[in-house]
Amino acid sequence: MNNNILLDRGIVLSSGEISKDKINLVAGAITQPFAEMVWVTTGGDMETINRLTDILVSMNTPADRGKLFKIIKMLYGLMGLQFSEEAEPMGADPAVLEYFIFSFTADFGEIIKDYIAEIE
Repeated sequence: MNNNILLDRGIVLSSGEISKDKINLVAGAITQPFAEMVWVTTGGDMETINRLTDILVSMNTPADRGKLFKIIKMLYGLMGLQFSEEAEPMGADPAVLEYFIFSFTADFGEIIKDYIAEIE
């Protein structure tokens, strides 16, 4: 996969800058079903959710980010979800991937907080 796909989809601008708005939109759209399935499959078990969150945060390093992206895609499959075609090329560019993982993790945390608030 090359950066032309990222340009064509507006993820990377012609200036070479990443479109944080576009990445946020894609991450937000795919994080909601992921967080919902994590919540449902764990029965809201915060120990498990915290371990997953720790992996999302601790693996968000230049050395591990590509592996983390593969783990996220694998978790989608394990939960019976289809990984977004729009998110698929995010792994092709280091700056895009860094911001995507950041946005995905932040959205995941916010959604889980909402679920916790609903049961309290």
